[in-house]
Amino acid sequence: MTPSPTVDGGSRRRCWTGTVSRGTRRRRKPPVRRVGPSPGPCSSIRSSSTSTARRDRRTVTAGLRLPLAALRRRHGAPREVVVGVELADLAVGVVEVVDGRVEVALEVEARGREVVVSGAVTAEWIGECRRCLEPVSGSLALEVGEVFVPDESAGGETRPDEGDFYPLGVDEVDLEPVVRDAVLLGLPMSPLCGVDCAGPDPDRFPAIIVDDRTTEPDPPMDPRWAALDVLRTDDLPSAAGDGSA
Repeated sequence: MTPSPTVDGGSRRRCWTGTVSRGTRRRRKPPVRRVGPSPGPCSSIRSSSTSTARRDRRTVTAGLRLPLAALRRRHGAPREVVVGVELADLAVGVVEVVDGRVEVALEVEARGREVVVSGAVTAEWIGECRRCLEPVSGSLALEVGEVFVPDESAGGETRPDEGDFYPLGVDEVDLEPVVRDAVLLGLPMSPLCGVDCAGPDPDRFPAIIVDDRTTEPDPPMDPRWAALDVLRTDDLPSAAGDGSA
């Protein structure tokens, strides 16, 4: 470094006034602004479970098919199914459910590999009295208690109550067979309008006895069998004579 001259002819040493750079300085990123009124921590797990529960609730109230995965996540906690459905072919003889309308109030719970269903179903029915043939109606209030099991568990010989369960689907539980069987078993096969029903009205349903029997003459005898008739009549006196002797 060369000295710099002074006014009086002397010299002075030039001083370094710069700064030494020790490396590239990183720029700080601006803070990310949080959108929304929630100042606290945001849990993605909680929001995901809440949205899933809402979807499952809509699925349950929409019909009788429940996603099995949702029941497994709520193991030990029953899921309520309160819905009105219309099922076809709900009839026994002349008795049928009005418009096929059934009100369902069930609880569905996953217990291990099984799914237990309990609750009640109600319906209105119409038919004919078995005595007077007049229209008759009534209502059903039935208790339901059934069990769904996987197909592989139902195929073995370890279940003594085989036949008292319903097969469990792979992805869902279908409650329609449970509701249908309960209603069909509860419908009366031969209802009465009252215990004191006297039977059909004689003015509307007169009791007429029709005699289908008609008197017809005997068909003419075939002359080819005349010889046998003579032999038959000849044997009768001889038998009588033998008995008198």
